[in-house]
Amino acid sequence: MTLVHRGNQVLEYATEHNRDAGMERLKSAGVNVMTSTSVDEVKPWDDCPHSDTMSETLRKQQCTVKLTTTSEDDSEQEFMQLETTLLLWTAGSTPTSIRNAGIRNSLLPRDAMGRILTSPTLNVANYPNVFAIGDCSRPKKVPYPGTAQVAMQMATVASWNIYASLSKKYSGREQDTFTLLPFSYLNLGEMMTLGTNDATISTLGGIELSGPAASWLRRLVYAVRMPTPGQGLFAAVDGSSRKLARGALRSARRKSKPVDWK
Repeated sequence: MTLVHRGNQVLEYATEHNRDAGMERLKSAGVNVMTSTSVDEVKPWDDCPHSDTMSETLRKQQCTVKLTTTSEDDSEQEFMQLETTLLLWTAGSTPTSIRNAGIRNSLLPRDAMGRILTSPTLNVANYPNVFAIGDCSRPKKVPYPGTAQVAMQMATVASWNIYASLSKKYSGREQDTFTLLPFSYLNLGEMMTLGTNDATISTLGGIELSGPAASWLRRLVYAVRMPTPGQGLFAAVDGSSRKLARGALRSARRKSKPVDWK
């Protein structure tokens, strides 16, 4: 297995501990990591020597990948060809580039990436009753990471600010009674799964942990953060136990009696 990455290092936005743990697991699994490497072309691999022993599904996936590796100082380039029986492409996410689609079909101000520009209180300039949170918005010059942790913290501030805005309008109380709060992101740490029973964690308090213990702690944290008990249960158990948990919940629902509201 070969991992081809265009950047100088994999997991470049992760904490140093999590990045090192991730690289260690990749190497221990025998993955060949190629950084500063771009994919130039993908073509069918017509003369694969193993075609006769492959399944029909896998035979259709075999291909030749042309690569270019650039040196650290951008002074040299190396070209090579990689034959593979299966190619998986992963890519980041970005707003749609189609004109007049989704949020782009609006009067809301946006940056070059299509993110809605907001004030620090998360409402849109000239549209004070419109709030935007998550990776579709940008409340400051340097964007926040597009992670669930940022969006969840934004949601709390936006909820209060919406409540405060409505209260100012309809309660008739003094204007300074309900003050809009500016958003300030607190990075609580980073959790990363590295397999079924393996993970790595870096926390705000400086705790760094990896391995099976980190995997259990990661599932526990997700369980606590989930909005419903059922979702919390699924987050707390590993993949092999989720089927049992799902069956138990379905059985409990079948046995439950409907509420008589009369």
